[in-house]
Amino acid sequence: MSEFVRIAGVADIPDPGKQLFEVDERIVVLFHVAGEFYCLDDVCTHDGGPLGEGALDGCAIACPRHGAKFDIRTG
Repeated sequence: MSEFVRIAGVADIPDPGKQLFEVDERIVVLFHVAGEFYCLDDVCTHDGGPLGEGALDGCAIACPRHGAKFDIRTG
């Protein structure tokens, strides 16, 4: 079951923007886009790379290793 964990305040991350956090020994990326917040594991599902280091374009994050794009709203 998921539980709510506060990791940042609304004003802590610019819009648009992203920031890495460690939560329960996992690295996650918190995104702030168009007034909404989304959170993903900092792992590219294709090759395990650091997804949070990729370029954010609207609601898409690009893997810095191979360029695959992921929708931050759906993963």
